[in-house]
Amino acid sequence: MVKKKKPKKDKPLYDENGNWVEERGRIKGAIRRAFRLAPQMKETLQAARVELSPALKKDGTPGKRPRVRYRCAHCEELFSQKRVQVDHISTVVPLWKPEAQMTYDETIRGVFCKKDNLQVLCSTPMSKNNGLPSCHQKKTNEEKFMRGRLVGLSEDLAKSKMPELKKEFVIYQAEKEEKAKAKNQRKLDRDAKMAKRLLELEKDTNVKRTKK
Repeated sequence: MVKKKKPKKDKPLYDENGNWVEERGRIKGAIRRAFRLAPQMKETLQAARVELSPALKKDGTPGKRPRVRYRCAHCEELFSQKRVQVDHISTVVPLWKPEAQMTYDETIRGVFCKKDNLQVLCSTPMSKNNGLPSCHQKKTNEEKFMRGRLVGLSEDLAKSKMPELKKEFVIYQAEKEEKAKAKNQRKLDRDAKMAKRLLELEKDTNVKRTKK
């Protein structure tokens, strides 16, 4: 029996004030895309750039071009360009301020910050990192954790609470990583049992064929 796909609900194009619903998100995305062309972003990547010896060809001879990697500012490991992100050290949107209250000019100034507020962080997906978050993901998780507890507070009060919240997040993140490691180990154990079982079945089949 073929399941019928549920029809997609039509999303409203305009809000109650007649403004385009997706306007803010689209403009914010355009600002960040424009930032990719900014010199301070390119200079930040260049500062983290490391050239390694060329990879060996199939015949054992070295290639012509050096391998290019980028050093993560946190873990200091080397990664390819597709596995790193140029990150804002201080968030574009302050942790205590609702994003809806940010003007476009504030957002632009936050994104197009000075080079000393930028860093390169590794961003390997969890699915390719044994279920563990990259340095960029850890920082993003910390910001979300703190934002949920600081948004709406005054700047002075929010800043006074940050040190304690950072300590809370370290404990919270460690617990999450332990759970992820345990989950990954269970998966490895299941895969090992399945491989062993398949090997046993293959041996039994070969024995039966030999007897015939």
